[in-house]
Amino acid sequence: MRSGELAAPDAAAPLPSRGAGLLAARLTLATRWICGFSAAVALLLPLPILYEIVMDQLQQPPVWVFETTGYAIIMIAFAASGYGLSTGHHFRVSLISEKFPTLAKPLNLLSGLLETAFGALLLASGSLQAYSAYIQDLRSDTLLQVPQFWPELAFPVGGLTILLQGIAHIIAPRRAAAL
Repeated sequence: MRSGELAAPDAAAPLPSRGAGLLAARLTLATRWICGFSAAVALLLPLPILYEIVMDQLQQPPVWVFETTGYAIIMIAFAASGYGLSTGHHFRVSLISEKFPTLAKPLNLLSGLLETAFGALLLASGSLQAYSAYIQDLRSDTLLQVPQFWPELAFPVGGLTILLQGIAHIIAPRRAAAL
């Protein structure tokens, strides 16, 4: 099987019920909408960089571009993490499931459980971290003095997308041996 080619569905594996399949599809759709937000941010990202280049040539470099674009890149990565899990465009080891096809379904379920647990942990701890930064009024050590809860919101957003996609994978396990 070539890379990127879907394997034939396992005939012995039961299909999820219509309701469960619909719920899994809606959860995946939610992660794709969040990823769409990160894509919009990624499309807008060159604008402040272009502004900085022009202003630098005019000998008036802005102090805000480097820091804010760095925060935007972090948000893009975290917000797109659920989409990466839904498409299989993430680091995934499928050696065991390829060598032992009977273990593919339990391993996919285990993967979904671990995704869900990690997403819940990242959502909870990231929310607490962002809230603590807000309560303590933590600010960056730069001239811009950005309130740190804004960039730290990337953690709970990423946790939410991973959690939603993990639940979708539990409800409707992946049907391909290798993506």
